[in-house]
Amino acid sequence: MTTVAELEQRLPKHLAQWSREFHAASTVMRLCPYLLAAVCERESMGGLWLKPRGPAGLGDRGNGHGLMQIDRRYHRAFLARLMPDGHPAWQNPRENILYGAALLADRIRDFDKRHSARSARVRLAGAVASYNASQEKVEAVLRALPDDVTERDAITAMDALTTGKDYGADVLRRRAQWAPAEAPL
Repeated sequence: MTTVAELEQRLPKHLAQWSREFHAASTVMRLCPYLLAAVCERESMGGLWLKPRGPAGLGDRGNGHGLMQIDRRYHRAFLARLMPDGHPAWQNPRENILYGAALLADRIRDFDKRHSARSARVRLAGAVASYNASQEKVEAVLRALPDDVTERDAITAMDALTTGKDYGADVLRRRAQWAPAEAPL
C-alpha cells in the first residue's frame, strides 16, 4: 500500500500537493494513486493549466471543471452539488479527485467485464482513453480489432479518438514514471 509520504516524495511538486487527495480516492475506489495523479496531470497539469490556476479553475473552453476536468456537458448533477460552506463541490480538490476516480473506476470495471479476452494493459488503456473520449466509441474500436492485434496497435487505435491521439498511452507512461515497479495497476 502506497503512503501519502511516498506519493509526496515520488510525484512532481505540482501534483505532490494533492497527495492526500490521491491517496484517499485511491483507497476508496481501489485504484493506483499514481494512475489518478497521471490522469490529473494530463487533464489539468495539477491545476496549472486551469483558469484561474488551481482546483477551482476551468479548462477545455469552460467545459472542464477542476483538477480532474469534470465535463459540464455530462456531469451536471455533480457540478451543481454544493459543499456545506456553499462552495461548489467540484472546486474542492478532495471531491473533484474522488469523483474523477469514481468515473475511472467505473470505466475500468466496464472494460474488464466486457473485454476480458484482451490483456490487462489494453483494458486499462481503453478505460483511461474513455475517460477522455466517448466510452462507447472507444469500446467500438476495441471490439472491431482482430483478436491477434498487438497491445501497441490496440492502444494506438483506441487513442486515435482522444485529445492528442495518445491519451491512454500517455497516462500509463506518466504513471509508470512515478510508480514503484511493484505498484499494482
